[in-house]
Formats: sequence, structure tokens, C-alpha cells
Amino acid sequence: MSAIFQFSPAATGKERFEAFKAALPLAVRRARRGFGGFITLDLGHPMEPDAITGEPQWQWHLWVYTCDWDLKRGGERLLWRRESDNAHANLVLERLQGEDLVAIEFAEADDCFIFRFSGGYDLHVDPNFYGYDAGDDMFMLFKHGERDVLSYSPERRFYKAA
Repeated sequence: MSAIFQFSPAATGKERFEAFKAALPLAVRRARRGFGGFITLDLGHPMEPDAITGEPQWQWHLWVYTCDWDLKRGGERLLWRRESDNAHANLVLERLQGEDLVAIEFAEADDCFIFRFSGGYDLHVDPNFYGYDAGDDMFMLFKHGERDVLSYSPERRFYKAA
């Protein structure tokens, strides 16, 4: 079960990231392919539906974009950012639903992340070295009810974006 907490308005981006990690494990409620090579994960407890769309909302929303990513299980790559078949990508990502995000590893030296899930799944996220700008965000993490978002880019590191 995850902890319930509020971000301190004065907390640094790194402190906010550590607070997110402290809330683990978090259940994966929805995982899907977005536009292009983007993926999104809804995590944690259910919240009230969106007032406009009626879509279910969750405690956390992770949007991975403008970076390279690979989804692996037991070291075998199941899916990667350049996967061209959206139907296949969504079928693979659906396997994460019902699993838990259990750990996050971060290598500051090369800006690489590994999001570890139950069931042996690992999501490797690293800067896109082809045409990637260090100021581009690799991911954004939204907390339900918060007005701002936690973002990460190699240039800006962890930071709060409006």
C-alpha cells in the first residue's frame, strides 16, 4: 500500500522525486501508447473521474516522452520507443496493468532511469542521443490534485514545471 502525502510547495524537484519513490509500491492501473513513441502510465489509487471527460483518474500519471525507452522482461526487450505497430505496443503495455511499480533506479552520471515492476518488467528510460536536446524533458510526473508537475531533463535535472 502506498503512503498518502502532500508535496511541500518549497520542496526541490529532487525532494519531490524522492517522495514519489517513498510512495512505492504503486499499482499500474493503465499503461498505453501515446502519440508517436510516448507512453503513459497511471499509477496508484483511484481518484474521482475527470469532470469534463468522465475518464477515470489515478493518484499518479507518468508521461514518458522525448527520450529513448525500452520495456524488458528478464533482460529480453519486449518493446521500444521506435516500435512502429501501435496495436502491438498497446498489447505489450497492457501486460503492465495489474503489476506494481516497485523501485526506481537513477544513474545521475548518464541520466538513465530504470522503473522496476513486479512480474520482472523493467522500463529503461534514457536520453535520445539522436537529435536530443539536453533541455528536453524525458518524463513528466503528475500527482492528482497538484497544480504543477515534476519534470526531468538532463540540463535542468528534476524540476517543478507549471
